[in-house]
Amino acid sequence: MKNFLSLLFTLSLVFMTTQSCNVNKGLAGLSPAQALTAVQSLLGNSSKSALSGFTGNILGNAVMQNALPSGLSNITNLLGKSSQGTKALGLLNSAITSAVPNVASSVLGNATKGIAAGDALSLLKGGDTGATDFLKKAAGQKLTAALLPAITKNLTDNGGLSAITSALGSQASGLIGAGKPGIADLATTGAVDGLFSMMGNAEKAERENPTDPVLKDIFGK
Repeated sequence: MKNFLSLLFTLSLVFMTTQSCNVNKGLAGLSPAQALTAVQSLLGNSSKSALSGFTGNILGNAVMQNALPSGLSNITNLLGKSSQGTKALGLLNSAITSAVPNVASSVLGNATKGIAAGDALSLLKGGDTGATDFLKKAAGQKLTAALLPAITKNLTDNGGLSAITSALGSQASGLIGAGKPGIADLATTGAVDGLFSMMGNAEKAERENPTDPVLKDIFGK
């Protein structure tokens, strides 16, 4: 009986070790350079996927809606209740989709290139959205600073700012009056948060079912 229990214990250790190796086999032995290539591929694919979503009715996107600041959600809900407001909402939507892809692709691309090789492995081990979370901390403010003037210009050029104010009527002062963020500020905040939320979803999907050859070697089952 003693020998049987000893054998059972040994087999259990072997099984646990094997399982551990299987779970971590893609990360084991990765050099910093290899880990960096993998992280950059992961973020490149995730950002491309998220940015491709910034077309059409982006304000109707469920992920984007969840990321909108409450002030902008209140405004878009009100705008959607009238034909005049719906037209103004279309101008806001256009201002966002016209600005985000070009501006964000440059900012995110540069930030991804700037990731240190020494940080790469920890990002791969950082959970479902570990790389995206890191990028948001590293480049979120820079992206906001770059997007705000672009969205402001678009809203000015297409008449969106005046159209939104007109459509809100007497409620405008309470929503975008003195001391409150303006439409462009709210739209920029929503676009940045929405973009990173969409990136996080794309990163999680790529980890679970990798399509990139580099990532298949690491996360493939």
